[in-house]
Amino acid sequence: MFHPTLPDSVTVLPGTDVEGEWERFAPFEAMHHLHDICNPMDAASLEEVLDHLSPADGERMLDVACGHGEFLLRAAERSVIEGVGLDLSPWVLARASGRAHDRALRGTVEWWLGDGNALDRRQQWDVSTCLGASWIWHGFSGTLRALAGRTHPGGRIAIGDLRTKTGLATEVVEAVIGAGTKMTTEADQIEVIRENGLDPIHCYVSPEEAWAGYHRLVVESADTYQGPDPAVNARAMARAWQEEFERDRRILEWTVWIVRKPGHPVSP
Repeated sequence: MFHPTLPDSVTVLPGTDVEGEWERFAPFEAMHHLHDICNPMDAASLEEVLDHLSPADGERMLDVACGHGEFLLRAAERSVIEGVGLDLSPWVLARASGRAHDRALRGTVEWWLGDGNALDRRQQWDVSTCLGASWIWHGFSGTLRALAGRTHPGGRIAIGDLRTKTGLATEVVEAVIGAGTKMTTEADQIEVIRENGLDPIHCYVSPEEAWAGYHRLVVESADTYQGPDPAVNARAMARAWQEEFERDRRILEWTVWIVRKPGHPVSP
């Protein structure tokens, strides 16, 4: 399929099928080309999470599934970090690379194309984040474990994922999703944090309007897309996502946990 040229500034990790990923992520490009933030958060939400992560001068920061890079770029505007944004979509990294040129960055940012599983486990980071792509490591538990394993002692981690709204009765949840379906709860998230020996710093809960705004822009993006035709009907997919959101908003909330890995921090 026709697509833009991947900028030279994007590093391709070994084993990445670049041409295949252009095609695979074309529908998501159609549904996200208008977004600055490709998850259920707004600008104030990103700033709140960064306040608690506190990336400092000289630290190395990894953002897995970075999308258009807005979170990492804001971090690099704050501090003289060495940032890496990783994503499997060449579409979003091409856009992130272009946007970086228009920002007054204090730190440096690199863009890596590839799967999070391809990251060398021996390579450690001071700040590691994954906001909205827990499917890479099969859910909240696997993602937190993967990030913790790639973070220095004393480092900070942020992980974004859905959970059931705290305090909802089981019958209310089951009325929406059906009996017997296991959904992640606040208690489940806290248990996973403790099992991994991590210290919680803060839990951000996305305002429902930010989540709703994300989905409205998904629909608008699909309706206004003028690029190559994706392999699937992006407009139909966008509306299906909107229907799922209208159902899920009754029982789910989108959260970001910020936690610290115990130990003596690595000196910058």
